[in-house]
Amino acid sequence: MTLTLQSGAWKAELRPEIGGCIASLTRDGVEVLRTMPAGSAEPLESACIPLVPYCNRIRDARFAWEGREIRLPANFLPETSSLHGLGWQRPWAVTREAGFKCSLAHSHDGSGGWPWAYEAEQRVRLGPQGLAITLDLTNLADSAMPCGLGLHPYLRRHPESQVAFTVGAMLEVDESLIPTGMTTPASEWSGGRSLPDRTIDHCLAGWDGVARTTDDLGSVTVRARGGRFLHLYAPADGSALCLEPVSHQPDALNSAPGQMIVLPPGCTASLTMWISED
Repeated sequence: MTLTLQSGAWKAELRPEIGGCIASLTRDGVEVLRTMPAGSAEPLESACIPLVPYCNRIRDARFAWEGREIRLPANFLPETSSLHGLGWQRPWAVTREAGFKCSLAHSHDGSGGWPWAYEAEQRVRLGPQGLAITLDLTNLADSAMPCGLGLHPYLRRHPESQVAFTVGAMLEVDESLIPTGMTTPASEWSGGRSLPDRTIDHCLAGWDGVARTTDDLGSVTVRARGGRFLHLYAPADGSALCLEPVSHQPDALNSAPGQMIVLPPGCTASLTMWISED
């Protein structure tokens, strides 16, 4: 099913059964996020997906927590890492709808590799300034759950696109796209720059919560609360541009467990992203 939201010039289409994804976001009929191809059932071809209960890659689809080895689904073959959590590959249910806003929900019973039961909710809203999504994660297990949250928007990308954000550093990665522990300065992005002709798939630490793309159609701004990191994905072939607010770096469950949210039973963590045009 396709769920359509509209508020003034803003229009969004959602495909809840395909990973709770947004399929398109336009303003006055012009793409703000890229549009999912007609007939596609692939979440990674959508306009935005939720990342829950962890973000990006977990090396070799495993980690240790409080003396237990947790084996995750290898869900992005042929890679050996587990990617983006569980929610983006599960159907979500529409729990509320009101023309310009809706809520989607996804539940996990604690089986299939992730041993903690949880409930996730996306609250999606259009208004005069654009799109807002709040992603909530509630621990339904009887023990504390390590977790992370993120949103993965695919912004429109044109040859003229420039990207600007302020961060502390870029995390260098190995051949598996897992951080090595080394960092490089990233100050050149603060004033805006064109995307290089190489693939960037890097996490950026010390993000101030604002990122902007500018092209021949204007500027699109991504803002977030609850995301300490910004993940930039821009493949060399020019097919995508992602500015992802996330709560932890790739493989944090192994290499930086202190970045994980440790959520007590019955408690909820949240991340909110706003997308607007200037």
